[in-house]
Amino acid sequence: MLALLSVLPAAGQTGTATFGGRITGENGPIEGVTVVAIHQQTNAQYYATTDRGGWYQLLDVLPGGPYTVRIHYFGYDPLTVRGVFAYAGQNTVVDADLEARTTRVHTDEAATSLRLGPELGGGTVPVSPLGFDLVNQRILTPVSFDVRQESPLVGESEQWVLPTGSNRFHGSAYGFYGTSGLTGGLNVATPLWNQDYEFFGGAQYDVYGFSAAARFDGRLDASNRFGVTGGHLSYAAGNQSWAGGDWFTTLSDGAASNRVQARWSSDPCVRQLLAADDFTLAAGRHRLLAGIQFAHRNFVLADSTASQGDIYVQDALRLGQRMTLVAGVRFALPFAFSPRLSLYYDVTGKGSVVLRAGTAVYGRHGEGTIWKNLTAVDIRLPAKFYLTLEGIYGQSWRRAFYISSRNILDSHYALTARLERPLADRFWALVSYTRSDGSVQDRIMGGFSYKAEYLRHYGTQLSVLYDGGNVIDDLSPASISWSHGFEARLSQDFSFQAAGRDHTLQLTGYVRRATAVVSGSTGRLEFLAGLRYIL
Repeated sequence: MLALLSVLPAAGQTGTATFGGRITGENGPIEGVTVVAIHQQTNAQYYATTDRGGWYQLLDVLPGGPYTVRIHYFGYDPLTVRGVFAYAGQNTVVDADLEARTTRVHTDEAATSLRLGPELGGGTVPVSPLGFDLVNQRILTPVSFDVRQESPLVGESEQWVLPTGSNRFHGSAYGFYGTSGLTGGLNVATPLWNQDYEFFGGAQYDVYGFSAAARFDGRLDASNRFGVTGGHLSYAAGNQSWAGGDWFTTLSDGAASNRVQARWSSDPCVRQLLAADDFTLAAGRHRLLAGIQFAHRNFVLADSTASQGDIYVQDALRLGQRMTLVAGVRFALPFAFSPRLSLYYDVTGKGSVVLRAGTAVYGRHGEGTIWKNLTAVDIRLPAKFYLTLEGIYGQSWRRAFYISSRNILDSHYALTARLERPLADRFWALVSYTRSDGSVQDRIMGGFSYKAEYLRHYGTQLSVLYDGGNVIDDLSPASISWSHGFEARLSQDFSFQAAGRDHTLQLTGYVRRATAVVSGSTGRLEFLAGLRYIL
């Protein structure tokens, strides 16, 4: 899996997302409108009713989708919005005008999050074989303004979200053979008992070893639900294991929720135990958050340990339908002050020009403090493309003990130009260039994924992803090498029905090439081809 300048991913995180928006009519905002979001794969349903200002919020929804959002109010025909996706750690806005029967769907987060996924034709982007079923969303965020999240000192935070179970049984099995040997996998999603519980499990064997992941979600009643995840990932740089659980309690007809989580993870660099309790209150245009977190880390390479307790508060405030302000502060005990402030502003009111800006401080007691600033503009172009121009500047206030003597964190900047077409009409595309003075000085990402369906029983999908950059070798600071990865997949689907169920056979050819982040290293070109059966 490619991660040129990111830290090891927060794999296995259950994650949560939110929905919010405003419903208007002929005379302005409408009170008492019922909004229902239905997760199509699990049939999980989330309800809210608009207040006097027409605002509504749905808390702690499952990431992924697709969702169907239904809007009901006496005197108007019901309005339905299909194909809506929710992303972990982000708020998806669904605004509607019942009189004009128009809707607008977007996220109102100031931070840029490059979302690779969600599922497309059973696979995901990126196109690694692991991406077939074990990863629902892969989210890369260079600067996070959410007080619940810690951001890496340079580069991006990276989060993987596992798929959920399903309200009906389905699964897949695949096998590939090529220059890297044999790759095989099996994945299952199924309801359990009375369909209030869902299970997802998957396993894969490849040249790096054995990887597996599992997720169990349940609803005890209308107010209480839980999730349990666990897994082990083998990849080029080592192994990572994780296990964790989340408990969600919804209060006051969905207007408030409490989430308790505990999580353990281990990789070649850090072993970590995390526990947290987050309370969220939806009050009109406000989404208030208060939480407490405890983390114990063992830094394997430095042979040291550190423990830290944090408390944090935050308010996400929609200042009308065009502007969102998020303000929060995080305190790392005994004392490390981390304020964060961000702004999202829709200049035109139609999403054609959006400004995003923010400032944030990240720090752990005894490990240094980093200040990061983000300024960006998103411009909607024809054919559903978006152009993003983004600048990030960071300043180190104190050297972290685990950084090399080069101390590249004294100051840091990154300038990015990105042309992206979000996944729509079965087509996703990306071209991105970043110039920075960090450990990766130049980074180029590009790719696309397209699936064509015809004759109701056949489908062809082509996916390509390239990720490369000039990487500074920390062991030899004067040495710079171009490290890159390239992946491509071509698949052909043959669908049919048997015994009252849909079945798909997928023939796939796959090619990849990657170099390690070590000066002078070379990679080899690998080919894989095989068959996948989907039930």
